[in-house]
Amino acid sequence: MKNLNSTTRLFLFLLCLLCTTGCTKDSSLEIGTIGDLEWVLCVDGTLIISGKGEMPNNFNLMEPRWTKELVTAVVIRNGVTTIGNSAFTNCTGLTSVTIPNSVTSIGSSAFYGCTGLTSVTIPNSVTSIGNYVFSGCSGLTSIDVDDSNTAYSSEEGVLFNKTKTTLIKYPAGKTSTYTIPNSVTSIGEYAFELCSSLTCVTIPSSVKSIEYGAFIYCSRLINIINESTTPQNILPSVFYDMDKSTCTLRVPAASVDDYRIAEVWRDFGNIVAI
Repeated sequence: MKNLNSTTRLFLFLLCLLCTTGCTKDSSLEIGTIGDLEWVLCVDGTLIISGKGEMPNNFNLMEPRWTKELVTAVVIRNGVTTIGNSAFTNCTGLTSVTIPNSVTSIGSSAFYGCTGLTSVTIPNSVTSIGNYVFSGCSGLTSIDVDDSNTAYSSEEGVLFNKTKTTLIKYPAGKTSTYTIPNSVTSIGEYAFELCSSLTCVTIPSSVKSIEYGAFIYCSRLINIINESTTPQNILPSVFYDMDKSTCTLRVPAASVDDYRIAEVWRDFGNIVAI
């Protein structure tokens, strides 16, 4: 296909769509070609991306560009190898995305601010997920990873590294309470960002580090059970914009005094024994 001009490639792409989706040039809203990738925005809001190779960064800002406010679903065809940085940022009407096994990396902020996105499945081919990929996805309730993926895993819709020692992302749309698995030793940056429905979290004694902004903007978090006998060394950003005066921190009885003098932890208004 590299020897064909862009018009011919686009024609063949649209012909393929006719056979597989029913979305054609005549029934589409917008069409375009960017590098080796072709895209078509169907009348039902489905954005179909096809071709070979990497998706450029800021894909939704490149010319010709689609109207992101009209996108309700993204279907990436096999052959596309990456999802670029900020590819679908602030596509607020996006509710579903199909990622093929040809994709090996998802760039930073790829789905940032996609408030309508409710679930996503990471295929076994993905070995790299950038920062802030699902930040601001307030409707997201599940991130599922193919069992054969060698770099990542999921449990109850929560994203971890393969060995489940690092909690990478807790979907912001999940509700109520959550107990972090005992395998986890690190809570990643912005892991619980904007989890406004989370009211209680249990941190097991296995957790040794809690990274920058881990619980930022968790406005309804009123109970934290930290089973570690030694207060983790954390930055103020971990609980940024959270009212610690109304949140109860429960810790091992022998460690209450240690938490009451530890940086950041001492700011909690009520520190009591588990």
